Amino acid sequence: MTKSCFFLAADARYFPYACLAARRVLDVSLPIDGFILQMNVGVADLAAAQQLLDDRVRIVDLSELMRSVTFAPGHLSIAVYMRLFIDEISEFAPYERVAYLDSDVLFNRSIVDLVETPLDAPLLAAHDVQSYFEPKYRALLSMKPGAPYFNSGVLSLDLPRIRKDGLLARARYFASRGVNGLDQGALNVAFEGKWQTMHPSWNVMTSYNWQVPFEKAYARHFSWGKPWDKVPLGVELAALDIYRDLAKNTRWWAAFQRRVPFERGVMKRFVRRFDTVGSLLTSRERIRRRARYDGERVHEMFARQAEEGAMAAQFPEVLGGFG
Repeated sequence: MTKSCFFLAADARYFPYACLAARRVLDVSLPIDGFILQMNVGVADLAAAQQLLDDRVRIVDLSELMRSVTFAPGHLSIAVYMRLFIDEISEFAPYERVAYLDSDVLFNRSIVDLVETPLDAPLLAAHDVQSYFEPKYRALLSMKPGAPYFNSGVLSLDLPRIRKDGLLARARYFASRGVNGLDQGALNVAFEGKWQTMHPSWNVMTSYNWQVPFEKAYARHFSWGKPWDKVPLGVELAALDIYRDLAKNTRWWAAFQRRVPFERGVMKRFVRRFDTVGSLLTSRERIRRRARYDGERVHEMFARQAEEGAMAAQFPEVLGGFG
């Protein structure tokens, strides 16, 4: 039987939200080992995490390791690169399949189902639909013509194969060279041609996949507004209720105390329904492509690919009808 686990990675700022996301995984999943990689987290937050997670998720301190890393994270924290080191972290040595999730991902389905998905490539990931509106990423990352691009907010990794092929070491190399897109860009270049299509329901992003309702998402990725923002754009009220329940009786409750009377961002979503009209009045290719985007159709297309165990499609923007 394949030994598997899940993990998150966060600095002190995002650590509370990583803990809440991990608690949600425990609540909706069959038993599975979990980890949170952290750096520079204070004693009070570590104690709160231990109480919330019942010692079912191990907290691994990478502060010393990350102090020796010279990558340039731009306006972000160096913590975004912690996940690139799991092939070298002893805690992950016993595991064959490892699932990763960002701190702004809320699971509705057992993560065990994700890690048990048959995998014929080193990586399982979901296509990043936004990138197909502006596929200049291929030139920026020196990728081959037609190379697909994945969002790295939810991943499943075949760790023994990754170690054997040195793929995370390769990602670290590209990160050290300042590749465009930071850690996600480095992963995409390192795993080019080596990833399999994930069912898109495992990474339903609020920024463009909003046509898929929250209750139908296996995992909702809050890639627009965050549930802890003062104005949580695109965060469904049902999701906010879950966060309030997760955060109650913790020191992190304050960010979720407010009651939001209606979902923020509905008007912007409504305006996007008129993108077709707007595309006739502009020469911007991004707007023209977005106007042709049918979220439900694209979701179904990639779902079929995932169910077939297909490798990531070349020229996916053409396949999706918006390229």
